[in-house]
Amino acid sequence: MKKTILVIASITSLAYAGCGQNSSPDGRAKLRDSELSQRIDKLEKRQIVILDSLRLLNEKITTTSTAKPK
Repeated sequence: MKKTILVIASITSLAYAGCGQNSSPDGRAKLRDSELSQRIDKLEKRQIVILDSLRLLNEKITTTSTAKPK
């Protein structure tokens, strides 16, 4: 009797432990979407930095090319 209860408790515990976010398609999709969203945010920040650098370089080139030699 004790052995049966122990087996049932073990099976129940394992089944409960297997019900995390990674165990269902919806849970995995949410984790994937969250990770992709974070990666997109990082890429957007990098893009802003790159565009700002390009703007500064363009201004410097324009200033240099329009400057009159003395």
